[in-house]
Amino acid sequence: MAEMQTRYNEGASLERIGATLGYSAGTVRTRLLTAGVVLRDSHGR
Repeated sequence: MAEMQTRYNEGASLERIGATLGYSAGTVRTRLLTAGVVLRDSHGR
């Protein structure tokens, strides 16, 4: 989980994080949301 948060906060996409760590983008999204991470919009803003 910490690895996902770190990568996401550094600007990696959900898809890229999932591909790197062996999860789907949806799983990464769910885990980040469960951890209280505020997600960027789909355009990275």
